[in-house]
Amino acid sequence: MHFPDGLLDPITTISLWIIVITIMILGYFRMGRIFEKEDSDKLVPYIGVLAAVIFAFQFVNYPVPGGTSGHLIGGTLIAVILGPWASVIILFLVLVVQSLFGDGGILALGANTFNMGIIGGIVGFYIVLFIVKILNKTSLKKEVKFPIATAIGSYIAIILASFICGIELGFAGAIPFEIAIPAMVYWHLLIGIGEAIISALIIFYIYKVKPDFITTESIMINKVISLNISRYKKPIISVLMVIGTLMLMIAVGFTIGILSNAPDGLERVLIDQNGESWLESLVSPFVPLFNWITNDYGAAIIGITLSVIVMASVFYLIIKYKKKNLISPADSYKSVKNA
Repeated sequence: MHFPDGLLDPITTISLWIIVITIMILGYFRMGRIFEKEDSDKLVPYIGVLAAVIFAFQFVNYPVPGGTSGHLIGGTLIAVILGPWASVIILFLVLVVQSLFGDGGILALGANTFNMGIIGGIVGFYIVLFIVKILNKTSLKKEVKFPIATAIGSYIAIILASFICGIELGFAGAIPFEIAIPAMVYWHLLIGIGEAIISALIIFYIYKVKPDFITTESIMINKVISLNISRYKKPIISVLMVIGTLMLMIAVGFTIGILSNAPDGLERVLIDQNGESWLESLVSPFVPLFNWITNDYGAAIIGITLSVIVMASVFYLIIKYKKKNLISPADSYKSVKNA
């Protein structure tokens, strides 16, 4: 679902950039208080690894019946873990790294973040929240309830994002509305199944190994839950194990051929309507920084490493400045007393 540069018209491109920038600024201020806690910098390595997971699962495509392929978007998944506002910023940064490899355009970052981060993240989160509220009336345990809700929310969010993509293609004049919308939705009805399964499995896994990392749980079950970040240890071994597992997964996938080189849903729609040569003729004013890397293994290693570094660095700065600008109740009392 990555738009390449040259596909969307300037008005649509600029409009979506404005919306995304506005939402990310708002997101910085609306992100949960967990990022303002004294020990919140301990979350940074985990956020870096989460970015690596999203990059890796977006990097590799699984085959989908009908001659296309799909990959994880991860917007709803991240929103369930770290909150809807943080998900937009994280998706944007992952897409920035991907654009350096030519996977999605640099100018199209606004549109891609809107579809995957805002629709997939924010809208997807509130769908999950609605489903959890329903499941709260059942006797299901949270480690079962949350994965089910995440699977359903992820699936619906992907369908909504594909519907929006179809509208954007129509506005851009690439494909008529009456063709673009049903074609995008049709393919993503199939692709969304993989999104739902992968997202649910990751949430289930986190609940088994580190349930505190699901920072939105208090919102989901409408109960105040105190997250004791001070218990978090330096996750160096965990980080290396997860990254090593991702590398192994990609290496095995390419070696035994279970990963697909078929066009994804968006590419399939464009190729079916305009031909492969038309898609290849789209021109970007920017040359991807790592377009010289033709080896899939090399691209995966660099991309995963870069995702960890970029995400960890950005969220280290975000947490640092949020804590710096936070006035404690004691400080507030002193300032009033001294006034």
